[in-house]
Amino acid sequence: MKKVYCISAIAALFILGAQAFAAENEVNIEEPVVIETVADAFKNGKVKGLLRYGGQHRDSNYHVLQDAPGDVAHEKVQAYSAIGGYLGYETAPLHNFSIGATFYTSNPFIGSNADDRKGLGGLYEADGGQDSYHVLGEAYLKYQNDEHRVVVGRQEMPDYRFISLSNIRMTPFTHEGATYENTSIEGLKINAAYITGQKDRNGIDFDDMVRSARVKTGCVTGDPSCSEKQIIRGDYDPSNFDASGNYAGDDKEMPMLGAVYSQDNFTAEAWNYYVNDFANTVYLYGKYNFNPSADWKFAVAAQYSNQQDVGDGVAGNVDTWFYGLKAEAASSNGMLFFLNYNEVSYNEESYDGGTIFVRWGTPQMFNSFQVQDSELAGTKSIGVGAQFDLGALGLLDSTVIRFRYADYDLPDDLHMIDARQDRTEATFDLRYSFTKTSGFGIFTQMDGLSIQFRIAYDSFENDYDYAAYKAIHGFDGLHSVTDDFVDARIYIDYVF
Repeated sequence: MKKVYCISAIAALFILGAQAFAAENEVNIEEPVVIETVADAFKNGKVKGLLRYGGQHRDSNYHVLQDAPGDVAHEKVQAYSAIGGYLGYETAPLHNFSIGATFYTSNPFIGSNADDRKGLGGLYEADGGQDSYHVLGEAYLKYQNDEHRVVVGRQEMPDYRFISLSNIRMTPFTHEGATYENTSIEGLKINAAYITGQKDRNGIDFDDMVRSARVKTGCVTGDPSCSEKQIIRGDYDPSNFDASGNYAGDDKEMPMLGAVYSQDNFTAEAWNYYVNDFANTVYLYGKYNFNPSADWKFAVAAQYSNQQDVGDGVAGNVDTWFYGLKAEAASSNGMLFFLNYNEVSYNEESYDGGTIFVRWGTPQMFNSFQVQDSELAGTKSIGVGAQFDLGALGLLDSTVIRFRYADYDLPDDLHMIDARQDRTEATFDLRYSFTKTSGFGIFTQMDGLSIQFRIAYDSFENDYDYAAYKAIHGFDGLHSVTDDFVDARIYIDYVF
Protein backbone atom coordinates (compact mmCIF):
# COMPACT_ATOMS: atom_id res chain seq x y z
CA MET A 1 0.00 0.00 0.00
CA LYS A 2 2.86 2.41 0.84
CA LYS A 3 4.35 1.76 -2.61
CA VAL A 4 1.01 2.62 -4.26
CA TYR A 5 0.86 5.92 -2.36
CA CYS A 6 4.43 6.68 -3.39
CA ILE A 7 3.77 6.01 -7.09
CA SER A 8 0.52 7.99 -7.00
CA ALA A 9 2.23 10.99 -5.38
CA ILE A 10 5.03 11.06 -7.94
CA ALA A 11 2.61 10.56 -10.85
CA ALA A 12 0.41 13.44 -9.71
CA LEU A 13 3.40 15.81 -9.55
CA PHE A 14 4.60 14.73 -13.00
CA ILE A 15 1.13 15.16 -14.59
CA LEU A 16 0.51 18.58 -13.08
CA GLY A 17 4.04 19.69 -13.94
CA ALA A 18 3.58 18.61 -17.56
CA GLN A 19 0.26 20.43 -17.79
CA ALA A 20 1.82 23.58 -16.35
CA PHE A 21 4.71 23.34 -18.82
CA ALA A 22 2.26 23.05 -21.71
CA ALA A 23 0.27 26.00 -20.42
CA GLU A 24 3.42 28.14 -20.27
CA ASN A 25 3.96 27.61 -23.97
CA GLU A 26 0.42 28.54 -25.00
CA VAL A 27 -0.39 32.12 -25.97
CA ASN A 28 -3.45 33.15 -23.95
CA ILE A 29 -5.17 36.51 -23.74
CA GLU A 30 -6.91 36.40 -20.38
CA GLU A 31 -10.17 38.24 -19.89
CA PRO A 32 -10.97 39.66 -16.44
CA VAL A 33 -12.93 37.09 -14.45
CA VAL A 34 -15.73 38.08 -12.12
CA ILE A 35 -16.09 35.72 -9.16
CA GLU A 36 -19.72 35.62 -8.06
CA THR A 37 -20.31 32.06 -6.86
CA VAL A 38 -18.51 29.28 -5.03
CA ALA A 39 -18.33 27.41 -8.33
CA ASP A 40 -16.57 30.42 -9.91
CA ALA A 41 -14.07 30.48 -7.03
CA PHE A 42 -13.14 26.82 -7.49
CA LYS A 43 -13.10 27.04 -11.29
CA ASN A 44 -10.73 30.00 -11.35
CA GLY A 45 -8.35 29.04 -8.55
CA LYS A 46 -4.60 28.67 -8.88
CA VAL A 47 -2.38 25.60 -8.77
CA LYS A 48 1.13 25.71 -7.33
CA GLY A 49 3.64 22.92 -7.46
CA LEU A 50 7.22 21.83 -7.08
CA LEU A 51 8.64 18.67 -8.59
CA ARG A 52 12.06 18.12 -7.03
CA TYR A 53 14.82 15.58 -7.25
CA GLY A 54 17.07 16.04 -4.24
CA GLY A 55 20.21 14.24 -3.18
CA GLN A 56 22.67 14.81 -0.35
CA HIS A 57 25.83 13.05 0.79
CA ARG A 58 27.94 13.80 3.86
CA ASP A 59 30.99 11.66 4.62
CA SER A 60 30.92 12.25 8.37
CA ASN A 61 29.09 11.26 11.53
CA TYR A 62 28.56 14.94 12.32
CA HIS A 63 24.81 15.43 12.89
CA VAL A 64 24.06 19.13 13.11
CA LEU A 65 20.72 19.78 11.41
CA GLN A 66 18.88 16.69 12.64
CA ASP A 67 19.10 15.15 16.07
CA ALA A 68 21.64 12.34 15.74
CA PRO A 69 19.69 9.05 15.77
CA GLY A 70 21.33 6.95 18.46
CA ASP A 71 21.58 3.81 16.36
CA VAL A 72 23.62 5.49 13.61
CA ALA A 73 25.43 8.22 15.54
CA HIS A 74 28.83 6.74 14.69
CA GLU A 75 28.24 5.90 11.02
CA LYS A 76 30.69 7.65 8.69
CA VAL A 77 28.27 8.35 5.83
CA GLN A 78 24.89 10.04 5.76
CA ALA A 79 23.01 10.20 2.44
CA TYR A 80 19.65 10.21 0.72
CA SER A 81 18.34 10.36 -2.85
CA ALA A 82 14.69 11.28 -3.29
CA ILE A 83 11.98 12.62 -5.56
CA GLY A 84 9.04 14.62 -4.32
CA GLY A 85 7.88 18.17 -3.77
CA TYR A 86 4.45 19.68 -3.28
CA LEU A 87 1.15 20.24 -5.06
CA GLY A 88 -1.31 22.89 -3.90
CA TYR A 89 -4.51 24.64 -4.92
CA GLU A 90 -6.10 27.89 -3.76
CA THR A 91 -9.53 29.05 -4.85
CA ALA A 92 -10.06 32.46 -6.40
CA PRO A 93 -11.21 34.99 -3.78
CA LEU A 94 -14.96 35.25 -3.26
CA HIS A 95 -15.81 38.39 -1.27
CA ASN A 96 -12.09 38.42 -0.36
CA PHE A 97 -12.24 34.88 1.08
CA SER A 98 -10.39 31.88 -0.33
CA ILE A 99 -9.42 28.40 0.81
CA GLY A 100 -6.30 26.43 -0.02
CA ALA A 101 -4.51 23.16 0.59
CA THR A 102 -1.07 21.78 -0.28
CA PHE A 103 0.14 18.20 -0.26
CA TYR A 104 3.84 17.49 0.38
CA THR A 105 5.76 14.30 -0.36
CA SER A 106 9.24 12.79 -0.55
CA ASN A 107 10.10 9.30 -1.77
CA PRO A 108 13.29 7.23 -2.07
CA PHE A 109 14.55 7.37 -5.64
CA ILE A 110 17.65 5.55 -6.98
CA GLY A 111 20.91 5.93 -5.06
CA SER A 112 21.50 4.63 -1.54
CA ASN A 113 18.86 5.26 1.10
CA ALA A 114 20.05 2.64 3.57
CA ASP A 115 18.71 2.91 7.11
CA ASP A 116 22.23 3.36 8.49
CA ARG A 117 22.68 6.48 6.34
CA LYS A 118 19.79 8.43 7.85
CA GLY A 119 20.15 11.70 9.73
CA LEU A 120 19.99 14.37 7.02
CA GLY A 121 16.22 14.77 6.95
CA GLY A 122 15.41 14.23 3.27
CA LEU A 123 13.15 11.25 3.96
CA TYR A 124 10.96 10.08 6.83
CA GLU A 125 13.16 8.80 9.68
CA ALA A 126 10.86 8.47 12.69
CA ASP A 127 10.28 4.75 12.06
CA GLY A 128 14.01 3.98 12.08
CA GLY A 129 14.73 4.01 8.36
CA GLN A 130 14.58 6.32 5.35
CA ASP A 131 11.04 6.05 4.00
CA SER A 132 8.48 7.95 1.95
CA TYR A 133 6.28 10.54 3.59
CA HIS A 134 3.07 12.22 2.43
CA VAL A 135 1.41 14.98 4.42
CA LEU A 136 -1.23 17.67 4.07
CA GLY A 137 1.05 20.52 5.05
CA GLU A 138 -1.32 23.36 4.17
CA ALA A 139 -5.09 23.56 4.73
CA TYR A 140 -6.30 27.10 5.37
CA LEU A 141 -8.96 29.77 5.12
CA LYS A 142 -7.74 33.18 3.94
CA TYR A 143 -9.22 36.66 3.94
CA GLN A 144 -7.31 39.36 2.06
CA ASN A 145 -8.00 42.88 0.84
CA ASP A 146 -5.70 45.79 0.02
CA GLU A 147 -4.60 46.35 3.64
CA HIS A 148 -5.42 43.24 5.66
CA ARG A 149 -4.53 39.57 5.32
CA VAL A 150 -5.73 36.85 7.70
CA VAL A 151 -4.90 33.14 7.31
CA VAL A 152 -6.15 30.42 9.67
CA GLY A 153 -5.01 26.80 9.56
CA ARG A 154 -1.94 24.95 8.31
CA GLN A 155 0.17 27.25 6.15
CA GLU A 156 3.59 28.22 4.86
CA MET A 157 5.02 31.17 6.80
CA PRO A 158 7.96 32.40 4.70
CA ASP A 159 8.44 35.97 5.94
CA TYR A 160 8.59 35.93 9.74
CA ARG A 161 12.38 35.62 10.28
CA PHE A 162 12.75 32.99 13.06
CA ILE A 163 9.57 31.42 11.65
CA SER A 164 10.24 30.53 8.02
CA LEU A 165 10.36 27.73 5.43
CA SER A 166 14.00 26.58 5.43
CA ASN A 167 13.29 24.73 2.18
CA ILE A 168 16.72 23.09 1.90
CA ARG A 169 15.73 19.43 1.84
CA MET A 170 12.76 17.98 -0.05
CA THR A 171 9.92 20.03 1.45
CA PRO A 172 9.79 23.08 3.75
CA PHE A 173 8.66 23.68 7.29
CA THR A 174 4.97 24.54 7.54
CA HIS A 175 3.16 25.83 10.60
CA GLU A 176 -0.31 25.68 12.09
CA GLY A 177 -2.18 28.60 13.60
CA ALA A 178 -3.47 32.03 12.65
CA THR A 179 -1.60 34.93 11.04
CA TYR A 180 -2.55 38.57 10.47
CA GLU A 181 -0.73 41.14 8.31
CA ASN A 182 -1.57 44.84 8.08
CA THR A 183 -0.15 47.27 5.50
CA SER A 184 -2.53 50.21 6.03
CA ILE A 185 0.36 52.58 6.86
CA GLU A 186 2.66 53.25 3.93
CA GLY A 187 6.07 51.70 4.44
CA LEU A 188 5.00 49.76 7.56
CA LYS A 189 3.94 46.13 7.75
CA ILE A 190 2.57 44.70 11.00
CA ASN A 191 2.69 40.94 11.47
CA ALA A 192 0.92 39.01 14.21
CA ALA A 193 0.48 35.29 14.67
CA TYR A 194 -0.61 32.62 17.11
CA ILE A 195 1.29 29.47 16.17
CA THR A 196 0.20 26.16 17.68
CA GLY A 197 2.41 23.71 15.80
CA GLN A 198 5.15 23.06 13.27
CA LYS A 199 5.68 20.31 10.70
CA ASP A 200 9.34 19.48 10.31
CA ARG A 201 10.78 19.34 6.81
CA ASN A 202 10.58 15.54 6.77
CA GLY A 203 7.75 15.18 9.29
CA ILE A 204 4.13 14.12 8.99
CA ASP A 205 2.87 15.52 12.30
CA PHE A 206 2.58 19.05 13.65
CA ASP A 207 4.50 19.27 16.94
CA ASP A 208 4.17 22.02 19.51
CA MET A 209 6.77 24.78 19.63
CA VAL A 210 8.91 23.26 22.42
CA ARG A 211 9.23 19.88 20.69
CA SER A 212 9.92 21.72 17.45
CA ALA A 213 12.82 23.52 19.16
CA ARG A 214 14.31 20.05 19.90
CA VAL A 215 14.70 20.63 23.61
CA LYS A 216 16.66 17.87 25.36
CA THR A 217 17.92 17.31 28.89
CA GLY A 218 21.25 15.66 28.25
CA CYS A 219 22.54 13.76 31.28
CA VAL A 220 21.72 14.38 34.88
CA THR A 221 24.71 15.94 36.61
CA GLY A 222 26.72 13.34 38.51
CA ASP A 223 25.24 10.32 36.72
CA PRO A 224 28.30 8.03 36.33
CA SER A 225 26.64 5.96 33.59
CA CYS A 226 26.23 8.90 31.23
CA SER A 227 28.79 9.93 28.62
CA GLU A 228 27.15 13.24 27.68
CA LYS A 229 26.86 16.62 29.33
CA GLN A 230 23.72 17.98 30.92
CA ILE A 231 22.19 20.39 28.41
CA ILE A 232 19.46 21.84 30.63
CA ARG A 233 20.74 24.19 33.34
CA GLY A 234 18.93 25.40 36.43
CA ASP A 235 15.56 24.27 37.76
CA TYR A 236 13.18 22.26 35.59
CA ASP A 237 10.57 19.52 35.97
CA PRO A 238 12.05 16.13 34.93
CA SER A 239 8.54 14.72 34.48
CA ASN A 240 8.27 16.85 31.32
CA PHE A 241 10.86 14.62 29.62
CA ASP A 242 10.85 11.01 28.50
CA ALA A 243 13.49 8.35 29.19
CA SER A 244 15.53 9.51 26.18
CA GLY A 245 15.63 13.10 27.44
CA ASN A 246 13.18 14.47 24.84
CA TYR A 247 10.44 16.90 25.81
CA ALA A 248 7.19 15.04 26.54
CA GLY A 249 5.19 17.65 28.47
CA ASP A 250 2.14 19.71 27.56
CA ASP A 251 1.91 21.39 24.17
CA LYS A 252 3.14 24.98 24.13
CA GLU A 253 2.08 27.66 21.64
CA MET A 254 3.88 30.71 20.25
CA PRO A 255 2.23 34.13 20.06
CA MET A 256 4.31 36.29 17.70
CA LEU A 257 4.40 39.99 16.81
CA GLY A 258 6.56 41.78 14.26
CA ALA A 259 6.92 45.11 12.50
CA VAL A 260 8.83 45.92 9.31
CA TYR A 261 9.40 49.56 8.34
CA SER A 262 10.92 50.28 4.93
CA GLN A 263 11.92 53.44 3.08
CA ASP A 264 13.92 53.90 -0.11
CA ASN A 265 17.28 53.17 1.46
CA PHE A 266 16.50 51.93 4.95
CA THR A 267 14.77 48.93 6.55
CA ALA A 268 14.15 48.33 10.26
CA GLU A 269 12.54 45.23 11.77
CA ALA A 270 11.47 44.23 15.27
CA TRP A 271 10.12 40.78 16.17
CA ASN A 272 9.01 39.03 19.34
CA TYR A 273 8.34 35.29 19.70
CA TYR A 274 6.89 34.10 23.02
CA VAL A 275 6.64 30.34 23.64
CA ASN A 276 4.50 29.72 26.71
CA ASP A 277 6.47 28.38 29.70
CA PHE A 278 9.61 28.09 27.58
CA ALA A 279 11.39 31.13 26.14
CA ASN A 280 10.85 34.60 24.74
CA THR A 281 12.91 35.63 21.71
CA VAL A 282 13.47 39.23 20.61
CA TYR A 283 14.99 39.83 17.18
CA LEU A 284 16.03 43.23 15.77
CA TYR A 285 17.35 43.89 12.27
CA GLY A 286 18.35 47.01 10.36
CA LYS A 287 19.79 47.66 6.91
CA TYR A 288 20.97 50.86 5.21
CA ASN A 289 21.66 51.11 1.47
CA PHE A 290 23.69 53.78 -0.29
CA ASN A 291 24.78 54.19 -3.89
CA PRO A 292 28.12 56.01 -4.35
CA SER A 293 27.96 55.55 -8.12
CA ALA A 294 25.70 54.30 -10.88
CA ASP A 295 27.69 51.07 -11.07
CA TRP A 296 27.87 50.10 -7.39
CA LYS A 297 25.44 49.74 -4.52
CA PHE A 298 26.61 49.33 -0.92
CA ALA A 299 24.75 48.21 2.19
CA VAL A 300 25.45 47.75 5.88
CA ALA A 301 23.26 45.71 8.21
CA ALA A 302 23.09 44.78 11.87
CA GLN A 303 21.14 42.21 13.86
CA TYR A 304 20.56 41.45 17.53
CA SER A 305 18.61 38.75 19.35
CA ASN A 306 17.96 37.92 22.99
CA GLN A 307 16.37 34.76 24.45
CA GLN A 308 15.10 34.44 28.04
CA ASP A 309 13.17 31.72 29.84
CA VAL A 310 9.56 32.53 30.76
CA GLY A 311 6.79 31.06 32.87
CA ASP A 312 7.46 27.56 34.21
CA GLY A 313 10.72 27.38 32.24
CA VAL A 314 10.36 23.84 30.90
CA ALA A 315 13.93 24.06 29.50
CA GLY A 316 15.41 25.44 32.71
CA ASN A 317 17.46 28.62 32.52
CA VAL A 318 17.56 30.35 29.13
CA ASP A 319 19.63 33.53 29.14
CA THR A 320 21.51 34.23 25.92
CA TRP A 321 21.95 36.58 22.97
CA PHE A 322 23.69 37.05 19.65
CA TYR A 323 24.50 39.96 17.38
CA GLY A 324 25.82 40.38 13.88
CA LEU A 325 27.26 42.92 11.45
CA LYS A 326 27.25 42.77 7.68
CA ALA A 327 28.68 44.82 4.81
CA GLU A 328 28.04 44.13 1.15
CA ALA A 329 28.73 45.63 -2.25
CA ALA A 330 26.81 44.86 -5.45
CA SER A 331 27.71 45.92 -8.98
CA SER A 332 25.24 46.75 -11.73
CA ASN A 333 26.57 43.86 -13.84
CA GLY A 334 25.82 41.06 -11.37
CA MET A 335 28.67 40.86 -8.84
CA LEU A 336 28.05 40.71 -5.09
CA PHE A 337 30.64 40.72 -2.28
CA PHE A 338 30.00 40.50 1.47
CA LEU A 339 31.72 40.43 4.87
CA ASN A 340 29.90 39.18 8.02
CA TYR A 341 30.54 38.94 11.74
CA ASN A 342 28.46 37.11 14.38
CA GLU A 343 28.96 36.52 18.09
CA VAL A 344 26.87 34.34 20.43
CA SER A 345 26.81 34.63 24.22
CA TYR A 346 28.64 32.06 26.34
CA ASN A 347 26.79 31.44 29.61
CA GLU A 348 27.18 28.12 31.41
CA GLU A 349 24.07 28.92 33.47
CA SER A 350 21.94 28.92 30.31
CA TYR A 351 20.64 25.99 28.23
CA ASP A 352 23.59 24.36 26.42
CA GLY A 353 25.88 27.19 27.49
CA GLY A 354 23.95 29.88 25.61
CA THR A 355 23.20 28.11 22.31
CA ILE A 356 20.39 29.92 20.46
CA PHE A 357 17.12 28.11 19.71
CA VAL A 358 16.71 28.44 15.93
CA ARG A 359 14.85 25.30 14.76
CA TRP A 360 11.57 26.98 13.84
CA GLY A 361 12.87 28.02 10.42
CA THR A 362 16.01 29.31 8.73
CA PRO A 363 18.66 30.35 11.30
CA GLN A 364 18.97 34.14 11.06
CA MET A 365 22.69 34.52 11.77
CA PHE A 366 24.56 36.20 8.91
CA ASN A 367 27.11 33.37 9.06
CA SER A 368 24.56 30.57 8.80
CA PHE A 369 26.18 28.69 5.92
CA GLN A 370 25.57 25.25 4.44
CA VAL A 371 26.39 23.02 7.44
CA GLN A 372 27.40 25.45 10.18
CA ASP A 373 24.70 27.80 11.49
CA SER A 374 26.76 29.92 13.93
CA GLU A 375 24.17 29.42 16.71
CA LEU A 376 26.31 27.41 19.17
CA ALA A 377 27.26 28.84 22.56
CA GLY A 378 30.12 31.34 22.47
CA THR A 379 30.67 31.18 18.70
CA LYS A 380 32.52 34.11 17.14
CA SER A 381 32.40 33.83 13.36
CA ILE A 382 33.72 35.81 10.41
CA GLY A 383 32.39 35.07 6.94
CA VAL A 384 33.23 36.38 3.48
CA GLY A 385 31.74 35.62 0.11
CA ALA A 386 31.30 36.55 -3.53
CA GLN A 387 28.48 35.82 -5.96
CA PHE A 388 28.62 36.21 -9.74
CA ASP A 389 25.69 36.37 -12.14
CA LEU A 390 27.52 35.01 -15.18
CA GLY A 391 24.64 35.91 -17.49
CA ALA A 392 24.69 39.56 -16.45
CA LEU A 393 28.47 39.55 -16.79
CA GLY A 394 28.16 38.27 -20.35
CA LEU A 395 30.13 35.11 -19.58
CA LEU A 396 27.56 32.30 -19.41
CA ASP A 397 23.82 32.81 -19.66
CA SER A 398 21.45 31.40 -17.03
CA THR A 399 24.21 30.64 -14.50
CA VAL A 400 24.94 32.02 -11.03
CA ILE A 401 27.88 30.91 -8.87
CA ARG A 402 28.77 31.76 -5.27
CA PHE A 403 31.86 31.24 -3.08
CA ARG A 404 31.84 31.56 0.73
CA TYR A 405 34.28 30.99 3.57
CA ALA A 406 33.73 31.30 7.33
CA ASP A 407 35.88 30.79 10.41
CA TYR A 408 33.99 29.69 13.55
CA ASP A 409 35.94 30.38 16.74
CA LEU A 410 34.24 28.48 19.57
CA PRO A 411 35.07 28.46 23.30
CA ASP A 412 37.58 25.63 23.66
CA ASP A 413 39.29 26.00 27.03
CA LEU A 414 39.39 22.56 28.67
CA HIS A 415 37.75 23.86 31.85
CA MET A 416 34.69 25.14 29.96
CA ILE A 417 31.71 22.79 30.21
CA ASP A 418 30.44 23.83 26.77
CA ALA A 419 33.81 23.81 24.99
CA ARG A 420 33.66 22.78 21.32
CA GLN A 421 36.12 22.39 18.46
CA ASP A 422 37.00 25.40 16.32
CA ARG A 423 36.05 24.90 12.68
CA THR A 424 35.95 26.46 9.22
CA GLU A 425 33.62 26.01 6.27
CA ALA A 426 34.18 26.75 2.58
CA THR A 427 31.24 26.49 0.18
CA PHE A 428 30.57 26.62 -3.54
CA ASP A 429 27.09 27.00 -5.07
CA LEU A 430 26.00 26.87 -8.70
CA ARG A 431 22.51 27.41 -10.08
CA TYR A 432 21.40 27.08 -13.68
CA SER A 433 17.98 28.25 -14.90
CA PHE A 434 16.22 27.04 -18.04
CA THR A 435 13.83 30.03 -18.01
CA LYS A 436 15.96 33.09 -17.13
CA THR A 437 19.26 34.26 -18.56
CA SER A 438 20.22 36.51 -15.63
CA GLY A 439 18.87 38.47 -12.69
CA PHE A 440 18.39 35.66 -10.18
CA GLY A 441 20.22 34.34 -7.13
CA ILE A 442 21.10 31.01 -5.57
CA PHE A 443 17.74 30.75 -3.78
CA THR A 444 15.50 32.99 -5.90
CA GLN A 445 12.00 31.54 -6.15
CA MET A 446 11.14 31.34 -9.86
CA ASP A 447 8.92 29.26 -12.09
CA GLY A 448 10.27 26.69 -14.50
CA LEU A 449 13.17 24.28 -14.45
CA SER A 450 16.43 24.92 -12.60
CA ILE A 451 19.39 22.93 -11.29
CA GLN A 452 21.31 23.77 -8.14
CA PHE A 453 24.54 22.19 -6.97
CA ARG A 454 26.02 22.93 -3.53
CA ILE A 455 29.18 21.65 -1.88
CA ALA A 456 30.79 22.49 1.46
CA TYR A 457 34.12 21.51 2.95
CA ASP A 458 34.22 21.55 6.76
CA SER A 459 37.49 21.40 8.68
CA PHE A 460 37.58 20.84 12.45
CA GLU A 461 40.47 21.67 14.77
CA ASN A 462 41.71 18.57 16.59
CA ASP A 463 44.71 19.89 18.52
CA TYR A 464 43.08 19.36 21.92
CA ASP A 465 43.74 17.12 24.90
CA TYR A 466 40.43 15.25 24.78
CA ALA A 467 41.45 12.90 27.59
CA ALA A 468 42.13 15.86 29.90
CA TYR A 469 38.72 17.38 29.09
CA LYS A 470 36.99 14.07 29.88
CA ALA A 471 38.96 13.73 33.10
CA ILE A 472 37.76 17.17 34.21
CA HIS A 473 34.10 16.86 33.22
CA GLY A 474 33.41 13.13 33.03
CA PHE A 475 32.15 13.10 29.44
CA ASP A 476 33.36 13.57 25.85
CA GLY A 477 31.64 16.90 25.18
CA LEU A 478 34.54 18.61 23.41
CA HIS A 479 35.22 15.93 20.81
CA SER A 480 32.60 15.70 18.02
CA VAL A 481 34.45 15.26 14.71
CA THR A 482 37.85 13.77 13.98
CA ASP A 483 38.11 14.11 10.20
CA ASP A 484 37.36 16.93 7.80
CA PHE A 485 34.34 16.20 5.64
CA VAL A 486 32.44 17.18 2.49
CA ASP A 487 28.71 17.89 2.32
CA ALA A 488 27.35 17.75 -1.27
CA ARG A 489 23.80 18.49 -2.41
CA ILE A 490 21.93 18.65 -5.69
CA TYR A 491 18.42 19.90 -6.45
CA ILE A 492 16.63 19.60 -9.78
CA ASP A 493 13.49 21.70 -9.43
CA TYR A 494 10.53 22.31 -11.65
CA VAL A 495 8.26 25.00 -10.16
CA PHE A 496 4.83 25.75 -11.59
